[in-house]
Amino acid sequence: MKKNIQVGIDGSDASRAAVRWAVKRTVATGTASGGSLTLVHVVDDDWGMMGTRIMDALREDGKALVKREAEYARALAPEVAVETEILAGNPMWRLIDASGDAMMTVVGTHKTGFIQGRIFGSRSLQLAAAARSHVAIIPQASSREGRGIVVGVDSSVAGRAALLFAAGESRETRQPLVLVRARRPMKHSIDIEDSEANGGELDTQTALAELSNAEEIARSVFPDIDVRLRNVQRAPAEALLDASSQASALIIGSSRRTGPESMVLGSVSHDVLLNLATPTIVVHGDETA
Repeated sequence: MKKNIQVGIDGSDASRAAVRWAVKRTVATGTASGGSLTLVHVVDDDWGMMGTRIMDALREDGKALVKREAEYARALAPEVAVETEILAGNPMWRLIDASGDAMMTVVGTHKTGFIQGRIFGSRSLQLAAAARSHVAIIPQASSREGRGIVVGVDSSVAGRAALLFAAGESRETRQPLVLVRARRPMKHSIDIEDSEANGGELDTQTALAELSNAEEIARSVFPDIDVRLRNVQRAPAEALLDASSQASALIIGSSRRTGPESMVLGSVSHDVLLNLATPTIVVHGDETA
């Protein structure tokens, strides 16, 4: 199993937030089993339009940057093994290429109402969709200490992968696992009798059964974790964002896609990342499932 976490760095405050989060997570879950960090800086060659002298100067700046950020990471946790790498090309594509060798790719973002980092920009969404590793996107303003690992419950392959990953995070970090089952509300207001007549009671029973099944799956692998259930009648993205507002991490599943759609996230993942406020990890379902 891959233990390495790669962190995309560019010298911004958002990049520092990603480094801090990755160091903290490695201390909590990885140092005892050989986990390490690789800080990756991509020198943007502007699609090959840069001259040799400019690229040489940018590489020298990159060397100074990775050295400075590696010293920062080691100062946070001397026990964590920190490596560095400098690549050249389009930052998003190079991180996607490098993600095949990592367990997780971490990037930071400035929070301005949509995904926007100085170097990664809105393409963080495409990174989350196309990377071959899990992808963690860390808001710059996420320095507060939240508690709880939140994950949405659904019956998809990606949903199950996210559930098992979240259960592992819960166990490793000794935090509660919060399972959220969201049901979209009715478009029109109706009274209780109408709700039951239209299947509202049945929907509730189904949702509770799905939550119970998800808890059973999580406990079958990690029996000692603290599991909490939330059944919410709300749009899924809104429900997940609300449930994770005071959490340490939100885990969302994303189905693997092929062809042109490989760069596109599902609607719920897309909406969550457009309103990011909590460190969020995108977990992909098994491609062969």
